[in-house]
Amino acid sequence: MSDLYQLGRRLAEIALEDMGANELGLAPGEFLVLQDLFLNGRSAIKDIAQRTGLAQSRVSTSVRSFAERGWATTSADPHDGRKTLVDLTDDVRTAGSKRRVGRADKTLTQALAAADDDERATLTAALARLHQLLVAEQAPRRFPDPAPGPTPRTARKR
Repeated sequence: MSDLYQLGRRLAEIALEDMGANELGLAPGEFLVLQDLFLNGRSAIKDIAQRTGLAQSRVSTSVRSFAERGWATTSADPHDGRKTLVDLTDDVRTAGSKRRVGRADKTLTQALAAADDDERATLTAALARLHQLLVAEQAPRRFPDPAPGPTPRTARKR
């Protein structure tokens, strides 16, 4: 299991580097929020928290930081004034779209530099298949999943 964990962690590091998290000076949690907004558009903070698995307070802090940088705008939900909606600015959305074009192939080629062309093609195909089996065909979930059993709200007091 340790090998699987280490592989997953290294793949996550490669992905974060590829997507520019280091260049932007973002912590992994902040980058998750930014990515979620890029993929899902205007959203309530609570919805972002549910999709990313981050605490709502962490999402709020990230959103506040993005707004201060001029990367995002916030507004009250017209249907429920208690909720805050957040969206990326057009400039950030455009910059994000430009970053995504063609970077993944280049990044994998660099990460697998020790492999020859045939082996790299085999590994890339295997990675695509793993993604299909383990990610694309699964319902989104929070990570880590809550532990089974009673939650603090449902546990009885003795």
